[in-house]
Amino acid sequence: MAITNAIKIAQSLAAIDQAGAATPAGKAELVELARRGLTGPEMLARLDAAVAGTLQRTTEDLELLLAHAEMSWSADQRNPTATRTRDSARRLVEMVPDLADGYRLLGFAHLTRREYREAFLALSAVKTIALPADAGTQTDARLPRVRVNYDNFRALARSLMSGSQRCTFELGGHRYSFDLSTHNAAAVEASAFHAVGMLTEWEELQFLGAILSPERTRRIVEVGVLMGNHTAYFLKTLRPAHITLIDGDPANIPFIEHTVFYNLPEPRPQVDVQCAFIAGSSGEATFAGARMPRRILGELVRGGVDFIKIDVDGGEVNLLKGAAEVIEGSRPVVMIETTPNTHEPVVGWFAARKYGVKRVFDHGAYRNVVLLPA
Repeated sequence: MAITNAIKIAQSLAAIDQAGAATPAGKAELVELARRGLTGPEMLARLDAAVAGTLQRTTEDLELLLAHAEMSWSADQRNPTATRTRDSARRLVEMVPDLADGYRLLGFAHLTRREYREAFLALSAVKTIALPADAGTQTDARLPRVRVNYDNFRALARSLMSGSQRCTFELGGHRYSFDLSTHNAAAVEASAFHAVGMLTEWEELQFLGAILSPERTRRIVEVGVLMGNHTAYFLKTLRPAHITLIDGDPANIPFIEHTVFYNLPEPRPQVDVQCAFIAGSSGEATFAGARMPRRILGELVRGGVDFIKIDVDGGEVNLLKGAAEVIEGSRPVVMIETTPNTHEPVVGWFAARKYGVKRVFDHGAYRNVVLLPA
């Protein structure tokens, strides 16, 4: 099935190249691929070519612009000088002034470019949109017309615009502090929550706090840490004696270290921060253009483990290939993020080791699965 799908995609891309991405035939193929969720450099390169031409206020052209803005932001999120998302989002807003996604992407583009006033204004514009009564009958009826609240992103833009690089708030009986950053898409999302005094995945964290006792959760491992949102909660609520924090993005490491420093409890635990790509074999890996060590989990985790949280954006199946020694040896409670493609293989891997699913938090594009040893 996967091979057949790959062949069809290759055929569609070849047809686009033959017709020309900016031609009606090429654009029709591109729209169909976008609707099927195809992303990646090859898709984005053809979208670049398509939107470089003349576009009209048709459903097809608007969908192309929206897909281009979305994919460009994902691709350029680490480049504060990139203009692709901003330019396509501006064109969307000009063509459809009441399309919330146009303002959202324009705001996100300005956040990436560190243009915080412009980001605040774009995200504020969403609040002024009144959905037309005949939205479902217009030429752009396939475009999203749902009102979404972007107040947390506005709050982030407002804080950064005013020069605030850090936030502190009270939540659940604890005081948290975090840096605010827009250095990648996930950091934008986490910082937006922190800017309004919330933690991301709060429901999951509360659930973990209810089922994990501090007395029996002395050693924690977190793979995929980002800004340390979950780390801060674990430090405050579970108060482990030892916590190992592993992240594959070198840009995240300073923020992780700051989060630990800001939120350390007393008595202070032993904290081990590692920058490494966790996979099924050792060697080297490339992430965002940087070379870094590729390790199996057992190489960085020594001694017993009581709880492991894993968030590796689709790499969980590969990670588990090198995690059997740690999982089978310690039998920890696990929370692991899965995608629609990896969910069944991951749950099956744990089931083969006599783990049961305690709860699944379904976020659509991903799920957080809490597993307990039998």
